[in-house]
Amino acid sequence: MKRTSTLALTAALLASAAPLGLATMGAGTAHAAARTYFVSPSGNDSNSGTSTQAPFRTLQKAADSVEPGDTVSIMNGTYSERSAGSNVLTIKRSGLPGAPITFTAHPGHHPVIHPVKAWNGISVHGASYISIKNLEVKGNNAALTLAGAERESKKGDPTYNTNCISVEQDRSTGALSHHIEVTGNEVHGCAGGGISAIDSDHVTISGNHVHGTSWYAVYATSGISVLTPRDVGGGDAGTYKIRITGNRVHDNETKIKWEKCGCYSDGNGIIIDTLKGDADHPAYSGRVLVANNLSYDNGGSGVHSYKSQHVDIVHNTAYLNGRSTRMESYANIFAHDSTDVRLLNNIAYGRPGQATNSKSRNVDVTYDYNIYFGGKAPEVQGPNDVIADPKLTKAGTGADADFRLTKGSPAAHSGMPFAAVTTDFTGARRAGGAPDRGAYGFGAKNSGILGSASETASPGRQSAAPAGSGQSAGSDPAASPGVQAGDGTDSGSGLKPHSGSGPLAETGGSNPALPLSIAAVVLALGGGLLYAARRKRS
Repeated sequence: MKRTSTLALTAALLASAAPLGLATMGAGTAHAAARTYFVSPSGNDSNSGTSTQAPFRTLQKAADSVEPGDTVSIMNGTYSERSAGSNVLTIKRSGLPGAPITFTAHPGHHPVIHPVKAWNGISVHGASYISIKNLEVKGNNAALTLAGAERESKKGDPTYNTNCISVEQDRSTGALSHHIEVTGNEVHGCAGGGISAIDSDHVTISGNHVHGTSWYAVYATSGISVLTPRDVGGGDAGTYKIRITGNRVHDNETKIKWEKCGCYSDGNGIIIDTLKGDADHPAYSGRVLVANNLSYDNGGSGVHSYKSQHVDIVHNTAYLNGRSTRMESYANIFAHDSTDVRLLNNIAYGRPGQATNSKSRNVDVTYDYNIYFGGKAPEVQGPNDVIADPKLTKAGTGADADFRLTKGSPAAHSGMPFAAVTTDFTGARRAGGAPDRGAYGFGAKNSGILGSASETASPGRQSAAPAGSGQSAGSDPAASPGVQAGDGTDSGSGLKPHSGSGPLAETGGSNPALPLSIAAVVLALGGGLLYAARRKRS
């Protein structure tokens, strides 16, 4: 066989693997062996960065050096922006399926990313396959005042508008951020948003502690927000592509008027915003899961779907949200102007006189198996919703608040099985049969470690109907919950399982190990054929 024929065959084999994601490598070909870069405030950007004895000094130097599969290991110290108006860390280089780029705390270390006059502590800027974990991002709220913000906060000035972590589009190139994981971080004290994903896709925000953000910005931010996501690689309402799970979110509030309307707005714990599209953004086709979150003492809502579609808000606990006196009180957990949204197995503990939920401009929205207490009577109530004291261990807004269920709680063993949520806030397996409502499973340990809330990859329907659900024992387990029309019923979205696995595939990607394995086989086969051809010619 001629060498040119051998190379052509190898190229053809590689081309045949293109549907599996091997044809284009994005940021470039992955290393033969992934590298770890180290960063320390005592380092030097002239160093190699590849050992703890010769670390880089700045996070940006590491971010500009990485290739797919690399890790940036951040050592003890405080990291701030080099100049006002920049970001502390801007991530533009991308990983690959099965070879994400990871930014994490060095083992045993507790680095602090501290934006002072930066637009963002961390900005994922048109990059893909990125993991940000185990970091603290601490804003500059402690050095700011409300009086100063009321006098000086304005567009174009990052001082009062700093976001902690932002996942966004690179508007200069049009590149969208996608396949992003933000997990296990403490995010707090930023004048702007806590964790936001704008014009992005395949995003997982899990196990984070987000508090004390959004106070002074003029942009109507929130603790965790997903705004106008964009479909990357297609999407359907039966596949979760965005997951907000296992987060503790509190004390986020807007105290400055939104520049767009001259009014107070947002400051929510968690908001899923404008998935139905608008004049500038197409509708989003994928599905969003918001599960196992604790959201309390926020200025706006606890969990909120606004002008959105294909959202499941399941097994969350919301307590005394809507604290802002600057605007009309938001409900704890609700949907507004939304379509195909399911709010199931939640606990919403409201303030006196506070709205409990909403039926405003909703179509095909289900409220069921929720527990409401405090506040006004629900505007819409599913047949299995309950109005009762959920009997939480030590409900409150302080550091010692404990939202676990106590003995005799009506939330215990009374929910609807939901196949996509198999664990609770702590990461413990949920009991079989009728699960517990809210973020905690009954008997859960009050660990100081936030749960990863690892759900199954499928949005699938409930596996079995509990007694009194209105669903017969012989009915299709993929059918919609047994809620009567007029009660905010979900008419069914044709959810189907999907086989994603691996650390990033749960956001809707395919198994990353498969294409890499095929690549190895293809390259080995091509190399073998070339070797055989050379032997024949010699």
